[in-house]
Amino acid sequence: MGELYFSTNVSNDVTLCISPLTDERASAAGLDADATGYFLYERSQSGEANDVSVLAQIHSEEAAFRLSRMLGMD
Repeated sequence: MGELYFSTNVSNDVTLCISPLTDERASAAGLDADATGYFLYERSQSGEANDVSVLAQIHSEEAAFRLSRMLGMD
């Protein structure tokens, strides 16, 4: 199965996302570049790697899917 990606707009310039992070984006967010799993994070509309704020790490695909449903990220 491919990697999941969920998102929803929370304001005009901020998107709440659940997905794996690239090494570059993880490093820019202050995480180990080899951090694995899914992450709940906010991303600004500019879309640049340094505009990501990680809120939580999610350790399984099932948990990522269930959290996305709880947050209304259909």
